[in-house]
Amino acid sequence: MIFATLTYFDYMFFALAIQNRNIDPSIAAVFYETWPIVLIILTSLLFRNDQRYSTTSRYVYTLSGLGFIGFSFVVFSQTGNILLNNFMTVDTIFLFLAVTLAPLAAFGLRWGVDLADELRSDYHGREEINFFGVILANLIGNFITIPVVLLAVGLRAETISYAAFFYAVVGGFTCLSIANILWRKVNLIATELGINALSYTTPLFSLLWLFLFSQVNVARVDYLVMGTTAIIIANLLINFEAEVRYGFRSLILALWACGAFVYLRDDFLAFLPFGGWLWPRETYLGALGFSATVFILLLTFRVARLAPRTQDEDNRIFALHRNLELLARRGLIAPEASEHIRAIDGSRNVEELRRAYTRVKLCFVQAAAVDLPLADRRLLANAETQLNMMVHSRQQGVDFGELFSLIIFGGSTVLLSLLSRPEVSGWTAFLYEVFSALFPAVIIFLIVNVWDLHRDRANLVLATQQGPEGYGVIFRDPRSRRFEQSVSVVIGLLIIAAYAVLLWYKWIS
Repeated sequence: MIFATLTYFDYMFFALAIQNRNIDPSIAAVFYETWPIVLIILTSLLFRNDQRYSTTSRYVYTLSGLGFIGFSFVVFSQTGNILLNNFMTVDTIFLFLAVTLAPLAAFGLRWGVDLADELRSDYHGREEINFFGVILANLIGNFITIPVVLLAVGLRAETISYAAFFYAVVGGFTCLSIANILWRKVNLIATELGINALSYTTPLFSLLWLFLFSQVNVARVDYLVMGTTAIIIANLLINFEAEVRYGFRSLILALWACGAFVYLRDDFLAFLPFGGWLWPRETYLGALGFSATVFILLLTFRVARLAPRTQDEDNRIFALHRNLELLARRGLIAPEASEHIRAIDGSRNVEELRRAYTRVKLCFVQAAAVDLPLADRRLLANAETQLNMMVHSRQQGVDFGELFSLIIFGGSTVLLSLLSRPEVSGWTAFLYEVFSALFPAVIIFLIVNVWDLHRDRANLVLATQQGPEGYGVIFRDPRSRRFEQSVSVVIGLLIIAAYAVLLWYKWIS
């Protein structure tokens, strides 16, 4: 309750931070809006037992970090550099307090849900009573803090007219009350915590409002473009399932990261002792091509082994399932054998695989103990052979030696293309830099895509449905991802276009 109340002091400290104009209001507004990143982490901890938020993972936290980087670039676009002038001032401390207190709104949600749990004994509408409890907690916290806030701000504020005060109160109450009610409502009905990442767009709207009603001078438009792109990417990847594969996600992230590094490469490398690595034009592509060729050979060898193995396992487990169904209908083996085969298909670790394999083997032992005709014994022996071959194949996991070699040569190719460039300028430099941004991103995508192939092996082959004629088998992953894949491609093309424009202005315009 104390934390939930403290959160309502955030706007007070924000107002105090910008009052003396030591910090530009646009910078303060953008920096203040970094609080949703901490909010996601706090909410996941407070609601870790809530099934709605159980899917919060390191992937969401990683994208939250990307959102924070986007915030930083938007802030830097106002200052023109990555250092804030007059950093350690009282106003800066106020701003940090505002940013620190704002995420404590997560405790307000927790407090409201706890209030609802106390009231639910006499009321059965879970969603309605939850919403009532959250709004009640919000009102209580506001009424506790309003007198302190008015006193603290009033003592430092300039004299204003009653009309201006009236407009400020009505306008602030209208905007903030509607926004707070909608924000709390969506957190109660949302199925995933990542919906809060939509708040990452607030710095862009803050700049828009400041531009309409005040003056905002953007010192670095390129920083603003890079930051805006990062914020949009973070929101799309968190709140929209733009292709379930890690490879496509990594490609989008790598396109942004490699593009940002290449665009700012000369500035970054200037901090290094050697000041950058400028290669003679005639040897640069040769060295890069040699490293990339070795990487492609290793990748081809790995994929050529993994993809047929996955297809072979799929065929074997499907054929074995069908054979056991036929044997069970003839009374040659217990019907539970097919259930154990589905357990093998759904196993996620060695222990689950061993347990399911032991159970289905017991079914074969029991079937072999009965005196059967020679033809039936051959059918059972053939099915058992299929089982042993399939389980043996699934026992072979990730070959970390091959992955290590892939990462070594892929990493060297990425570093070579990012940390060095030929001594060129103009159109040639523009083309080299576009290539340097795209090439390492594709290498990263190919490395991560190998992990996707391993995940394909873990997907269910036997998605079963009980029907009038028994179990019907559906092949793995039947749904179409054409729309999601198309969105991924569009996002990637937009990132490439944004950096191409920035690089064009850097080298040609």
